[in-house]
Amino acid sequence: MDFAKRLHKRILEVNSRVCLGIDPRPYGHPSTHPDQFEGDSAQVAKAVVNYFREIIEATQDLVACYKPQSAFFEAMGIPGLVAMAQLIADIKSLGIPVILDAKRGDIGSTAEAYAGAYLTNTVFAADALTVNPYLGMDSLEPFIQAAQANERGIFVLVKTSNPGSNDFQGLETLENMYVYDHVAYQLGHINRSLTQGSYGPVGAVVGATHPEELEHLREVMPQSILLVPGYGAQGGTAEDIVAAFDEEGLGAIISSSRGLSYFDEPDETATRARAATLQMRDEINEAIGLL
Repeated sequence: MDFAKRLHKRILEVNSRVCLGIDPRPYGHPSTHPDQFEGDSAQVAKAVVNYFREIIEATQDLVACYKPQSAFFEAMGIPGLVAMAQLIADIKSLGIPVILDAKRGDIGSTAEAYAGAYLTNTVFAADALTVNPYLGMDSLEPFIQAAQANERGIFVLVKTSNPGSNDFQGLETLENMYVYDHVAYQLGHINRSLTQGSYGPVGAVVGATHPEELEHLREVMPQSILLVPGYGAQGGTAEDIVAAFDEEGLGAIISSSRGLSYFDEPDETATRARAATLQMRDEINEAIGLL
């Protein structure tokens, strides 16, 4: 079963469009704070694994997928990479899709190496990978080929949620379109060539903080699953993301990281994570008329 079908099957099984981001911040909680371990990076990484295992245990029936952010693991060095591999394996063992947020992008053999690392059967391999298209469409080819060959997916950065995204993505071109429009039209063409009317392996990242653009890009890329970050901590709301979904409430997942895993009160984190995830799930479902 290809990635799009697996993800939609999961969405329907749990009636959730929530993508819970796993962004380890060791200084963000007493149980993982490096001072607790005299700066021993291996012990910090072990604590991080335990921290997120509790969150996963508490939320596994409420999410469509999990999204580890590789940068936060890389910042912990080799122990952090081991921690990332452990959590990916844990999530896979539950039969829940994993999207690795690594935003890789390169050309030629380097892109092939990235694709092999994250879209095959290595310890870092996920069900889908975020990728950066701004080196050109040829930089996406190795990722697309690996995704097809291994029934995986990719999520291509199109219109990101950060305030500075307009610096380049929002530049107008001679064709009276924006740069992100050009990327979106290319992705729409690719999926049409790979599928016959169904969702394809090439998804797109479109921020919840740009609701008007989100509606437009949903129309431009009707066969792309949309990964929508920016919900919660970055200001996106349930009303902002309604246009991301098709008429059946499919075709998109909404991501939140800090808002579902780190809280002002450090106690009972797993309980708080479950309550926040449940609230987000219900807010989204109510907004799209499925509650």
